[in-house]
Amino acid sequence: MTGPPEARNAFPEDNGVTTYDGVASGRLIALIGTSSSGKSSTAQQLQLILPEPYLLVGLDHFYDMFPQDWGGHRRGPGPGFWQETLTDPDGKPRIVTHYGEAGQRMFAGMRAAVLALLDAGNHVILDDMPVDESIVPAWRQALAGRAVYWVSVEAPIEVIEARELERNHGRHLGNARGHLGLGLDGEFDLRLDSAALSAEERAAAVVRAAEAAGFFSASGSASSP
Repeated sequence: MTGPPEARNAFPEDNGVTTYDGVASGRLIALIGTSSSGKSSTAQQLQLILPEPYLLVGLDHFYDMFPQDWGGHRRGPGPGFWQETLTDPDGKPRIVTHYGEAGQRMFAGMRAAVLALLDAGNHVILDDMPVDESIVPAWRQALAGRAVYWVSVEAPIEVIEARELERNHGRHLGNARGHLGLGLDGEFDLRLDSAALSAEERAAAVVRAAEAAGFFSASGSASSP
């Protein structure tokens, strides 16, 4: 587990945004990483230990809304999503995700939905796998001025691919490899090595680090587990 050289500790006391019906805008913990990196298990544990309710919003929730034929299945290239399966030199598959105008609208709608939840006073955990390098910058722009704690969830490729083989839901071999490292080049408040920590330990590390950075100071203190 690593973090930035210096604690940021610069979260806006009132989130810097207009309140909705007199309710202060909520806070967001963003978990970013490839498929099978450990984001979802970390998010689930965070929901158990955070002292206030945090709504979980994940990319899969929005993918599941998309018509299956337009979401990477029979229709292929077009306005929706489609996957291209390549073969790396080591013989393993690598899935690359492409999308058209309908996919762009879905991502824009996902960002708008999260902003609406925050504006209504909800706290949110974002579980996102960037499908290309545009995704995280778009989130950072949309969330500018909000209280956001950015966490990357990473692990060596051999660990991630072993987890991918064990998945029962949403298993697409090569998906983790195809999106490995996307969106992780920027500044993060905390970087987690999910190979070294259990889901419970990762969640506890997020709470401790966020509390130390002052993330919870304006909306109630979170006690470290």
